[in-house]
Amino acid sequence: MNNNWKKEFHELFFKGVKRYEAGRQSPEEMFENDERTFLDSIGCSTQEMFDFCDDYVRWGDVIYEHVEELQAVRYEHFTKNLNSQPADTRMRMDEFPAKTDEIEGIVWLPRLILKARAKLAGTLPADLMYG
Repeated sequence: MNNNWKKEFHELFFKGVKRYEAGRQSPEEMFENDERTFLDSIGCSTQEMFDFCDDYVRWGDVIYEHVEELQAVRYEHFTKNLNSQPADTRMRMDEFPAKTDEIEGIVWLPRLILKARAKLAGTLPADLMYG
């Protein structure tokens, strides 16, 4: 698939934004079956894409190019290291360090490191967003 997925991903992101604005405000409502299949094929969950669209609309703090860059890293790891196989299980929220934990005086760093690893592995809990 190389970078061919990026065009479809871009289109789906902005479809999701429009659908969110039109009232389709859950992952189940936002995406059609073929779109879910596409997202699965690139290692992106509907919850992840929904969260990006939701934050884009509600808070205006999401830059599409950053979403695509993040997904590109996940896609490469998903296809090359995980053989395009989804994770069997997701981590639990209580497995993550507290937001107040720190490494060398940097608060939140232990949590961010584990979130980044979980994002790559596809084991990030649905209730936790990375990016």
